[in-house]
Amino acid sequence: MSEQAPQPAVQQAQITRIFEQGPEAVSLYSDFAQVMGTGSEVVLQFYETIPGPPGPGGHAQMVKSRLRATITLSHTHAAAIGELLTRNAQAVSARLGTQS
Repeated sequence: MSEQAPQPAVQQAQITRIFEQGPEAVSLYSDFAQVMGTGSEVVLQFYETIPGPPGPGGHAQMVKSRLRATITLSHTHAAAIGELLTRNAQAVSARLGTQS
């Protein structure tokens, strides 16, 4: 019969996280986004739509999509963000009585 050495107790540290937005932080509105995968990361690109001049009927016939931000994430972090976005969309749909 073999005996196992006692395992040391694992101490858990409690960490308080404080969020702040420094002067170099970017806040923007985006109404269009692209998601691209590379071999080792996920790239998110956020755009804003800028309407062109109105055509003969008074409606925009062309829009510009201006790149506002590119964010590169690890696959793990991108998956976590995707899960949070999905949960949020499902909660909003449930409140509104619709399905996403």
